[in-house]
Amino acid sequence: MLKGILTLLVFQFIGECLAKLFMLKVPGAIIGMVFLLLFLILRKKSFHALDTSVFWLLRYLPLFILPSAVGIMTQFDTIANEALAILCSLVVGTFISLCFSAKLMDILISKKEQCHEH
Repeated sequence: MLKGILTLLVFQFIGECLAKLFMLKVPGAIIGMVFLLLFLILRKKSFHALDTSVFWLLRYLPLFILPSAVGIMTQFDTIANEALAILCSLVVGTFISLCFSAKLMDILISKKEQCHEH
C-alpha cells in the first residue's frame, strides 16, 4: 500500500512542479492525475499496491470533501449573489457530461460488438 500512496504522491508532485514552473492556471494535482492516467494507459494495467491505496482513499473520500462543504457554507453571501451563474454552469456542465458519457458508451458498445463479431 505504501508503494501505491508513494506513486500517487510522486505524480502529484510532478504535476505541482510543472504547474509552478510554467505558471499554469491548472492545479498541479490535476496535471499529476493526467500524467498518472497516461502512465497507466502506457503500462496497460495497474498494480496491486496502487489499487489497494486507491480503494482505501476512496473509502474515506467523504472526509476529504467535508472541509470543502464547510468552506462553501462560510461563503453563503457570495454564493447567493452568484446563484444564477452557478445554476447555469451546473445545468450546462451536467448536459455536456451526459452527452459525452452517452457518446463514450456508444463507442465502447460498438467496439465490443466488433470484437464479438471476429
